[in-house]
Amino acid sequence: MKKKIMFLLLVSMFSFSLFSEGTKEVTLSTETNSTKSVKNVILLVGDGMSVAQIATTDAFIGAQKGQYLSKLNFEDFNHQGLTSTYAGDRLITDSAAAGTALATGSKTYCGAISVDMNKNELKTILEYAQDKNKSTGIVTSTRVTHATPAVFLSKNIDRNAENEIAMDEAYSGVDFLAGGGYRYFVSKDNEKGLASKRTDGIDLIKEMEKAGYRSFISEEETIDFLNYKPKAGEKIVGLFSYSHLDYAIDDANQPTLAQMTDKALESLSYDNDGFFLMVEGGRIDHACHANDAVTAIEDTLAFEDAVQVAIDFYNKNPNDTLVIVTGDHETGGLTLGFAGTHYESAYEQLQNQKISYEKYGSQYFADYKKSHSISNCNLSDLENDLNYYFGLNNLNDEERTSLQNALKRSVAGEVITGTQESDYLLYGGYEPFIMEITHILNKRAGVAFTSYSHTAVPVATFAIGNGSEKVNGMFDNTDIFNFMLEAMDSTN
Repeated sequence: MKKKIMFLLLVSMFSFSLFSEGTKEVTLSTETNSTKSVKNVILLVGDGMSVAQIATTDAFIGAQKGQYLSKLNFEDFNHQGLTSTYAGDRLITDSAAAGTALATGSKTYCGAISVDMNKNELKTILEYAQDKNKSTGIVTSTRVTHATPAVFLSKNIDRNAENEIAMDEAYSGVDFLAGGGYRYFVSKDNEKGLASKRTDGIDLIKEMEKAGYRSFISEEETIDFLNYKPKAGEKIVGLFSYSHLDYAIDDANQPTLAQMTDKALESLSYDNDGFFLMVEGGRIDHACHANDAVTAIEDTLAFEDAVQVAIDFYNKNPNDTLVIVTGDHETGGLTLGFAGTHYESAYEQLQNQKISYEKYGSQYFADYKKSHSISNCNLSDLENDLNYYFGLNNLNDEERTSLQNALKRSVAGEVITGTQESDYLLYGGYEPFIMEITHILNKRAGVAFTSYSHTAVPVATFAIGNGSEKVNGMFDNTDIFNFMLEAMDSTN
């Protein structure tokens, strides 16, 4: 009997190798498992990224290679575990409470930016790093005042107070800050004529420049940023969009997450005392909120590219660096399977989408809505769009009916806000016609979402470097703060 069990195990291992063959190979330097403190801590957070988002991306890339699964680079990390994400006031967290847990090691209420349940300010891992004379950096694909980057640089009782959060960030002493959201930093009468949401007349970019920052503001300065050679001891701020950076699938004239990460490491590594760097792939979450599987996958791949930059740095500095990859929560209730496809999957159906739901809505469908009414809108007008941008052709009768109904609701201005539960379950507050497109594409592929919000599903955490052995088994998101703090050998 034992021989038979061993034979089955060997067969199983061999079968796995058949569909894993050809996946990305990641070479990692040998870990020393030294007990000495590390100089450099790199935390990479996929916002909204849980096991399902990772596995869906694995399946998407695998389908392109004729396999069931591929593998993302961080899935090869030596130490891995599952992480609970609940907030201090509810089971399903938001990014503010989850980010606060990562940044401070404390549970708090949803909406809190590094304050506890009683609204007392909490000390962050970035501040501990500054206490040890380390350089610090924040990189994100969202507004830098959005919840996850904010919790490392600001203290506020309300995540939506982004003018105040921007003020905190400008005076935080952070050495490298890059992402989107210049609207909270430039004044309304700024010299570049950029749109602003500041209400106090203060131009925080000018204030940061006075403090010695080299600034790159708006996507017009992307090339200057990419070509710039940081100097030792120099602080840098780069804000490349009015709000969030564009989705990776949309190929904007903005730095990629990997490019910003590379520039951050180039700048921060001048410091002989080391550094703390947080990198957020923030738009995975946004795409999953909208149930746009392909856009979420492409942003997960962009996040993987940023992880590769961290891996390359680690391989050059294995004794001095801890790299942790995690998510803050799961978004969308994503599953690899749909009742309509039974036990079948067809991820190749996802490969022809060329554009995010957001860009299609703002740059293409918006014009159609303006020029048409409920009396003259017709699905046939948009069938070329469906085929070219989403790879949707050969629509069946059920798909045509659902798209035509959704088109009428969109043209009539019925962007659902959740006032009716049945409408919310259909469209989640997004554009009905575009949501119906993503639903059909997901169903064809065998992908499903159960929510337009977050879920309490645990996230996966991966680590390499000294101190990474603690990332093992099941642990809470507050423990990740402790892992980083212990690795830096900081004290209160």
